[in-house]
Amino acid sequence: MGALKEVVMHVPGREILLVNENNYRQYLFRSPMSLERAREEVEELVGLYRSEGVRVHLVEGLEDKPNAMYARDPFLMTPRGAVISRFMYEVRRGEERAYREIIEKLGYPVLKSMREPEVFEGGNAMVLSPSVALAGVGERTNRAGLEALKAALREAGVEQVIEVQTPMSSIHIDEYVAQVDARTVVTVRQVFPWEAAEALRRAGFNVLTVEYSQLPGGIGGRLCLNMVALRPRRVVMGTGCEVVRKLLEGEGVDVIEVDIDEVLKGGGGVHCLTGVLSREPIKEG
Repeated sequence: MGALKEVVMHVPGREILLVNENNYRQYLFRSPMSLERAREEVEELVGLYRSEGVRVHLVEGLEDKPNAMYARDPFLMTPRGAVISRFMYEVRRGEERAYREIIEKLGYPVLKSMREPEVFEGGNAMVLSPSVALAGVGERTNRAGLEALKAALREAGVEQVIEVQTPMSSIHIDEYVAQVDARTVVTVRQVFPWEAAEALRRAGFNVLTVEYSQLPGGIGGRLCLNMVALRPRRVVMGTGCEVVRKLLEGEGVDVIEVDIDEVLKGGGGVHCLTGVLSREPIKEG
């Protein structure tokens, strides 16, 4: 994992006003949110990225898609191009077209677009290195989507795809696993599968763990592991996650915190808000 170079994001707009007390579950939200406050939080994150030298591209429109701010989910970038998602729920379908358009406009190839019956969402996979990836299967990624993703990753040169069963308590694997440098990941001990952890260790990764009981609100509460590495051992994460912050700082990781209290009402955190397009290349071995 090299330094973050380029991302795509969406600052929420009037689409947030579609969500109210009567329909928020239909839109996959935890509760309605303040448009003004949500915009402030996302704009703060955009500003932070730019201050760190990251190029940020903004997707416009999507005024009928309240979840569009969660830019991680419409695609996954691989070493040889993007894998475009196919969402589980109809309320999110259509977002991927807008993200694909900007990805292609910026000159990135599209390696694969999911097709029925394949279901895959970008938050359910992580390319940890040029040769190793994690891929989740569960509510938001079905078996057909997982197998299609594995094939695309092999085409992109990823030699090992470690499968992770996503528990019913989670939507995507980025709720409970994060990468902080080229060879270090952090996860929740009671949730992350033993076989997956052992496969990561055999592949040369250091697996740090936090306790489920120490996470505020459980896994999904404040999405404490839903973070983004700005560069090796420098991450940005949401506030209110003291246990995780102290663990990382004890390992020599520089932690930047941002307020995402409003954004959390839609079920996403810092990682969910960030569609990663490119990082500085690293050499393996």
